[in-house]
Amino acid sequence: MTTVDESLVLKPFDKLPLLHTATILLIGSEGVGKHDLAKSIVGIDTDVSYQVRTTVSLPLPSIKEPSRPRIDFVCFIIDLTNKESFNNVEESLKYIDGRYFLGRACFVALKVKNHMSRCVHLEILTSLADHCGAPILYGGLETDAESMTLARQILTMTEIAAGFKKNISPALIEATRVAYNLI
Repeated sequence: MTTVDESLVLKPFDKLPLLHTATILLIGSEGVGKHDLAKSIVGIDTDVSYQVRTTVSLPLPSIKEPSRPRIDFVCFIIDLTNKESFNNVEESLKYIDGRYFLGRACFVALKVKNHMSRCVHLEILTSLADHCGAPILYGGLETDAESMTLARQILTMTEIAAGFKKNISPALIEATRVAYNLI
């Protein structure tokens, strides 16, 4: 088993937050549509300012680098028709602190409707998400409506993670999600 340099691990509270600003990190292989999703997220008019950063994989540059902002929410984007996209996300998980999986991260499964061309089975993705304790958003980026729906779901989760929703916390969402799964 390889050890990971702790200075490269992404931690949820390693930098101070910016006032009324949240930063979303989209992690996914080239060609999965993370830039299209980022444009959809930024295109939604809200009272809060959002920064969307994209990367192919983790680790990110060192925490000491001034250009690296605090990351409030992480989306792992997986194209179910591309096995490399799943492997890339799985490898990146080594470089993220487990506290992100307490309501500050999710998996985004794309191209769910393409049953015949799937390389990644939903059971494998579900197993990974359950292991991490993170929700999966299923969607597509083929139409503007699909992109906007996915972007709104991510924004809602980010607002909760960043503390912009009154009386709702990531821990509360996680507790209700776990309780619902036990029923």
